[in-house]
Amino acid sequence: MPNKSTCLALFLVLLAGGFATPAFASSAPASGGSDSDTPYVDLAPSFVTNYDGGGRLRYLKVDVSVRARRPTDEAVRHHLPFIRNSLVSMFSSQLEEDITSTEGKEALRIAALEEMRRILNDLDGSGAENILELYFTSFVIQQ
Repeated sequence: MPNKSTCLALFLVLLAGGFATPAFASSAPASGGSDSDTPYVDLAPSFVTNYDGGGRLRYLKVDVSVRARRPTDEAVRHHLPFIRNSLVSMFSSQLEEDITSTEGKEALRIAALEEMRRILNDLDGSGAENILELYFTSFVIQQ
């Protein structure tokens, strides 16, 4: 069982890794034929949060990208602070047994996709049909 200083060191490494090479949501159009109408948008920087408040410190680091129809990709970039706030709350409320299984990760991915669609419908009126997919491009847990 790792001690507190080991957990803290691992968290700092994860946190530093997220900021060492920041990637921000690009406003440049996606390249290539038919895909230019449905660009990918990175919700950078990485989401790093604690989860499952059962006594021990546990951390989750997730990189998220969404695929959206134009011009909804611009709405995603515009509302990114609100979106990130909602997803951080969602990620931090997860239980360990839910995010350590493949089924749990997929359920979280679907829930995050639905949350993105809800947010953009509420704020911009364009979410449900224009947010095509949400992907976890990295998913690291520290138990």
